Amino acid sequence: MKILPVLTLLLALTPAKGAIAVQDLSDAAESENARLYKESIIGLMVQVGRMSILEQNQKIDAIMAAQSESRTPRSDFLYCSGLAYLGDDRAQACLGHAFEHGRGIVGNLREAYVWYSIALENPTTEKEARQKIQADRDRVRKALESGSPAPTEEELENLVKAQKERMVRYLAEIRNIRL
Repeated sequence: MKILPVLTLLLALTPAKGAIAVQDLSDAAESENARLYKESIIGLMVQVGRMSILEQNQKIDAIMAAQSESRTPRSDFLYCSGLAYLGDDRAQACLGHAFEHGRGIVGNLREAYVWYSIALENPTTEKEARQKIQADRDRVRKALESGSPAPTEEELENLVKAQKERMVRYLAEIRNIRL
């Protein structure tokens, strides 16, 4: 079950209360590639969650279609971050690609592996998309294994588990925020 439509509806119906630091996706500094911290991610989740499902789908489709040629890699990364933490498998694969290729963020093969793995666990991922994500994860895994020291299977599983736990905590936090 995807929680994204339910969360989007919840965010749309919740009245405003406090201020949340939300980075404007359209004003992202495209040369920026710094790591995001909890507050920024939660702000992105809120901003993306306020969009309609149609808007979310149109935006992620456009990003996925132009991944390597995009002129706005940081904005794309920020958008995909917000949507990925909300549970969208395409956005999770988008983050895998961003971390693998250093698009909008400093490249990090371990992070790429984590996001590709999480995207594969989503039961709504279509067969063709699943095959591509699997191939991407396998390629990243081989690159990780060729490095020294190569991560163990347990280390990679722990990274995936930690990221999934972070996603659950952040979702719980935005549910407690009255927008």
